[in-house]
This record gives sequence, structure tokens and C-alpha cells, in this order.
Amino acid sequence: MVPVIIGGGLIGTAKFLSDVWKADEYDRQARNANYEAFSMVETASRKLRSQYDKLEMTMMKLANRKKGIMSVTLPKFVGVYEKILKIDFEEMHTVDSLKSLALRPENLNSMNQMISVSGIQMSDKEIVGTFLFSWEYGGIGGAIKKDAKINLEIANTRSDEAEVIAYNIDTARVALAGIDDRANSLLTLLAKLNALFLKSIQYTGEIIERRGLNKRSYSDDDKGALMTCVNLAKMMSDILKAPLFDSNGKLSNQIDKTLSTGNEYIQKMQAVK
Repeated sequence: MVPVIIGGGLIGTAKFLSDVWKADEYDRQARNANYEAFSMVETASRKLRSQYDKLEMTMMKLANRKKGIMSVTLPKFVGVYEKILKIDFEEMHTVDSLKSLALRPENLNSMNQMISVSGIQMSDKEIVGTFLFSWEYGGIGGAIKKDAKINLEIANTRSDEAEVIAYNIDTARVALAGIDDRANSLLTLLAKLNALFLKSIQYTGEIIERRGLNKRSYSDDDKGALMTCVNLAKMMSDILKAPLFDSNGKLSNQIDKTLSTGNEYIQKMQAVK
């Protein structure tokens, strides 16, 4: 009987060890599954935070570029425009805005307001809120808030839940990347337009310096150059006013039209040369 007892004991021990091993294996698999789920969400979250940081820097560059144009370029134009007004061309009184040397009162008022606002001391948040948003500072469409923390219930997160969470986070990242692309496109457009505008302002000032205030001294080419400067001012004013975000923090519907119109204008200017 001893061998049977021993045999039974050996069999019982083997089963016990087997159960322990399986339990440990199940636990290990569960840990691995949870780790994979955590890793999936954490990777997506890290990419989202990285994209947000990138967008934040782009937004600051764009806001400061707008502020810089308003505080430096616009005052130069207004100074030249005041001289154009003193000459009193016939073109100042035409109803055709494309051939007019006169700005509408609302355009000039808007520029003066931009100049005034750009001189105010602001925090980074106020700069972004003032120059990128419509009317008031909002958020980025609720896609992400910088100080928000993603609460991960790792122990209860199954892989299928993690996939959904990761997908939603990645969708937000793609949305932020799209906003970053638009902001960078606007940065490039403003840089090109500002370069053209500054050259036009300088050239206009030189023409007025040579020709004086007698309108009969100006050739058609001279008046064409002055008209180009005024039209550039209108274009620049419209682009500076166009918000990247609306009052709800969503990407503005105007932005694509603004980019398209601005780039078409630059192409026309380059074609003339």
C-alpha cells in the first residue's frame, strides 16, 4: 500500500504544482495583456502630447508673427498712405476697389486698431488668444487640454477597450496635426506677403519722395505701384483679421479660403514680375 500512497501523493503533488504553474501562467498572461493594453494607450497618449507641444510652439510663432506685422509693417504703410491721401488722385474717388487708391474707412480703422492692440503688453496665452482666435480665447476643439490627465484603469483595461481608447487618442492627434499644418501654411504665407508688402511700402515711399504731392507728376506706372501697395494692404489686413480658430476653439472655416486667396495673390504678383 505504501507505493500506492506514495504514488497517489506524487500524483497529487504533480497536479498541485501543475495548477500553481497554470495559475501563474494565467496571471502572467493577464499581466502581459494589461501591459500591452497599457503600452498601446500610453504610446498613443505620448504621441498626442508630442503633437500638442509641437502645435503649441507653432501657434506661438504664428501669433507673434501676426503681432509683429501689426506692430511694424502696418504703421509703415499707414505713414505712406497718409502721404498718398495728400496727393488726392482721381483714383481716390473711383468705386472700383481694385483700381482705387483709397482704403475704405473700415479698412483703415481696422488697421489702426490692429496697430493699437499689437502694442499692448501680453502674456503668451493672451497673445495666442488675441491673434489666433475669433473674439475670445477658447480651446482647441476640446481635442486635448494641456493639464488634463488620462486616467488609465490598467487592471480593468482589456485589449479591445485599449484599442478604442488608443484609436480615439490617435484621432485627436491627427486633428492636431491638421491644425499644425494649417498654422504652418499661414506662417509661410504671412512671411511671403510681408516681404512683398515691405518692399512695396518702401518703393511707394521712394516714388512719393521723387514725385512730391503734385498728382500730375505721377506716371501710370507710378500710380500702378501705389495701387499695388494699397491692394497689398487690403490683402494683408484681411489675412491678419482671419482667425485660425473660432470663438469655440474649433478650426475656423475661413482658414482654407484665406490660404487659397493669399497664395493665389502671391502667384499673380510673381507672374507680373
